[in-house]
Amino acid sequence: MAPPLDWRVAAFSLAAALLTGILFGLVPALQASKLDLVSALKEAGNRSGTSRRHNRARSSLVVAEVALALVLVAGAALLIRTFVGLSNAQPGLDPHKVLTMLTSLTSGAYSSTGKIDAFTADTLRRIESIPGVEAAATAVLLPGIGYGIDLPFNIAGKPPSKGEQYNGDEQYRYISGHYFQVFRIPLLRGRRFTETDTGNSAPVVIINQHMAKHYWPNQDPVGQVITIGQGLGPQFADPPRQIVGVVGTVKEAGVAVGDIGVMYIPAAQVPEGMMELARQLIPLAWVVRTPGDPMALHVAVQHEIQTVDASMTVSRVQPMEKVLASTVARQNFNMLLLTIFAVIALLLAAIGIYGVMSYSVEQRTQEIGIRMALGSSRGDVLKLMLGAGLKLAGMGVAIGLALAYLLTRFLASLLFSVKAGDPWTLAAVAGILALVALIATYIPARRAAATDPGQALHYQ
Repeated sequence: MAPPLDWRVAAFSLAAALLTGILFGLVPALQASKLDLVSALKEAGNRSGTSRRHNRARSSLVVAEVALALVLVAGAALLIRTFVGLSNAQPGLDPHKVLTMLTSLTSGAYSSTGKIDAFTADTLRRIESIPGVEAAATAVLLPGIGYGIDLPFNIAGKPPSKGEQYNGDEQYRYISGHYFQVFRIPLLRGRRFTETDTGNSAPVVIINQHMAKHYWPNQDPVGQVITIGQGLGPQFADPPRQIVGVVGTVKEAGVAVGDIGVMYIPAAQVPEGMMELARQLIPLAWVVRTPGDPMALHVAVQHEIQTVDASMTVSRVQPMEKVLASTVARQNFNMLLLTIFAVIALLLAAIGIYGVMSYSVEQRTQEIGIRMALGSSRGDVLKLMLGAGLKLAGMGVAIGLALAYLLTRFLASLLFSVKAGDPWTLAAVAGILALVALIATYIPARRAAATDPGQALHYQ
């Protein structure tokens, strides 16, 4: 069903269209009302039949069109490169053939970490017994969708920097045991979580490679002890945890953000206060790896979840590939919108150059005939007309490059893998505009070169 029309948007569009028509109709009307007859007669006596004042106005408009077109095309090119960069960026996990869904744990039946762990452990065993399921897990957040929970921590035996209370502050994720297997996140050192990492066992944590390199650049972090959230309040109270493994870096906050440090905690060991806070605010994510189409198993997976708890509502059932694709949807929309504007601006610039040159050829027909009668060749006329058109285009490109270099700075927050004002991008865009201008100029210039001198001399 199509969304209803927003009357405010429609009213604004109508007002903008009317205002544009009035403004662009009023300017020539005012010029005509102030016509100087003496000047007009002098200009009409000119052999070329053109008004210098009108020529300047038309030329200025073409220069402005080319300059603005270059700015828009440059912005679109930067966003296209951003989208390509985001599409090709490696998220650090394998999203293919992974089913995802969300469930809410706000019910009073899940008022403690132990109750949640008992529910998820039983359900995950059932899901992994479904034919075609390779591994299943739960997590507080799906990877790649943006920043989530971040908590400060201290490293045992390493005092914080002067004036600081903590050694660092990184992302906090609690997961079930087979999370790394579902997403095929490589284990680099130590071990993964196992069924023995329960609420009654020694507190452990796994960190990613980015965090390991940042805090232990010359040491093996496995075996080190960290304390998370100390001093933040009773709900964050957490005992010292030993690092038991290092895994590959996943772009948990999205590929556009890049690498960030992450601390992975076994879901069974999450402090009660932290679990209570998280379950009220964040739905629990379920992830299931299959050998084929993940959506083919979503009914069976939902059935097992609701077999354990018939009141459990399942939402946002979708493949992990679609989840990651949605994270670049904003950049994709921005790129599409600006590309449309850029194409329109490019067409307007081409039409403007073509129109001015065609009109110039018509007005200078007698002049061209005289030049050719006096010995100018068709090549000379072609060069003359090409030079006039490319001069306007060159001025527009020069102004547009300066404007693009300044204005693309406003796109900096939307860019990835390319910098605002990238010289190669600007050079490529300038080349495209120059080529468009050459084609738009060549057609009327060629027509001028084909003018018959005899007919041109009698042209009125």
